[in-house]
Amino acid sequence: MLRSLGARLLRLVPVLFLVSLGTFFLVDLVPGDPAVAILGSNATPEQYEAVRAELGLNESVVTRYFDWLGDTLRGDLGESLTPPTQSVTDLIQSRLPVTIQIATMAMLISVTVSIVLALAAAYRPGKVFDRVTSGTAFAAIAVPQFLTGLLLIFFVLFHTDLVRWFVLVAGIAGAVLIAVRAVGGVTDHPPGNERVRAAAIRAVLALAVVGFAVLLFARFPEFPRQGFTRISEDGLWPSLRDAFLPALTLAVAEIAIFMRLLRNDLITTLQEDYILSARAKGMPPWRILVRDALRPSSFSLITVAGVALGRLMGGTVIVETIFNLPGMGTLIVNAIGAQDVRVIQSSVLVIAVFYVLVNLLVDLSYSQLDPRLRRGRV
Repeated sequence: MLRSLGARLLRLVPVLFLVSLGTFFLVDLVPGDPAVAILGSNATPEQYEAVRAELGLNESVVTRYFDWLGDTLRGDLGESLTPPTQSVTDLIQSRLPVTIQIATMAMLISVTVSIVLALAAAYRPGKVFDRVTSGTAFAAIAVPQFLTGLLLIFFVLFHTDLVRWFVLVAGIAGAVLIAVRAVGGVTDHPPGNERVRAAAIRAVLALAVVGFAVLLFARFPEFPRQGFTRISEDGLWPSLRDAFLPALTLAVAEIAIFMRLLRNDLITTLQEDYILSARAKGMPPWRILVRDALRPSSFSLITVAGVALGRLMGGTVIVETIFNLPGMGTLIVNAIGAQDVRVIQSSVLVIAVFYVLVNLLVDLSYSQLDPRLRRGRV
């Protein structure tokens, strides 16, 4: 395990080097003069030249790159170019936790909801639930993130009562459907232990759905329109509440993608011989789905989720702007407007390194899901 980890870390070195090259040179090619951004348009040519000399802009691009890379490896990201000047490291340290929290919450929501929906849809493919979730997934993928955020703000913040009643009615309707299936499962077939147990589970699930809907109707959370509460300030719950709508905005499209991907893999896995053998032995459906089919079907989901987490880090630019959040997205947007090259380079590099490390963790997780990889058989 350690040997494999060391080999993968060594392979990351050239990748991170190429990332640093791309970050520096692409930003360096952006039109505009940082000296003008710092001093404004009314300074003298001598003042512009003095600022360029102080920033090293008169040196060759190769020299500037290696100077920047050496300072970055030492943890010195320099000072921001536009007033009020601040340490770029301090700026990123204050903004990065917000972006990571929103992206992580969005990923947790996406994976959790998509697994539940995919299991239910794959259990009876082609039925009503499968068709409804598939159609809804296609619609969710087609809606851009900024429109999703605006719709959530419109309904959740400005029409809260409508959302509360919708949740209550939907919860009661879902519970009734589950209860009807539970009764039908007992009356339509000769009674047996497994059928009675399945009916009892559906009855408990129906009660849980009704209870959750009633709880949300009675005590629907009050979400802020904008702003963010850090975990270190007022505790965990206010921070999770403030980040929920932005995270949900990012998660809607990812839920649709993950659900469709996992559903298709589950349907294929459920046709395998060992699954058919488990069904012939009378194993409960929930055990077959969760313990036997879900694990081998999750490779594609994990791969796409790893790529999506990096995409979510970049996708927070729009969401943070809509909800006015102090994250990396707004930091990069403001730095681009001010032509603050140092902030842009450092912020993009941090996000790129985070993306590379996440994909390394995804690669390492394969061996934990499939024992054959640990033994070197595939």
